[in-house]
Amino acid sequence: MDLQFERIQSGSHRHLQDLLDLYVESFPNEERRTTSELLRMLNVQEMYFTAVLVEEVVVGFVVYWKFDQFRYIEHLAIYSAHRRKGFGDAILKQLQNEGKPLLLEVEIPYDSTSAQRVGFYNRAGFNALPVYYHQPPYRKGEALVPMLLFSDRTDWDADLLRVSMEQFQERVYYWYSRS
Repeated sequence: MDLQFERIQSGSHRHLQDLLDLYVESFPNEERRTTSELLRMLNVQEMYFTAVLVEEVVVGFVVYWKFDQFRYIEHLAIYSAHRRKGFGDAILKQLQNEGKPLLLEVEIPYDSTSAQRVGFYNRAGFNALPVYYHQPPYRKGEALVPMLLFSDRTDWDADLLRVSMEQFQERVYYWYSRS
């Protein structure tokens, strides 16, 4: 499958508005930034808000962060018309080709949809890491969100995992304290 990743770094990007609509409909408020916050962050060096295209057709997006020791996948969504065609798995494989361990948060299964999401990541070779985990809030005053922390690797050194979690939480979630 030939995927193209097209990084979005401008509010006038040709695919941005449609992808923002998908972003809002795919993630509950407490699991995403406001649209204006996301737009302000498009030029953050480590963050890649990326349109995913197949044969010039946008099938979804992935937001991921590049850190020295790992990659953190913040959001991944596929348009409903393109689901169950292997695009999500292909996106994960393309990110794995960078050779760095991948980390991502998955909601704790509470219904059939969230259980399917966990199953998707399990089938793609990801598993929950044995850590107690809460997603930090995206905005001041919001609550922590209980989640599972998944990775495509199970051989994390405990100290490296702790440092990696601190690093992505500080950069991804606590940016608002610096803006």
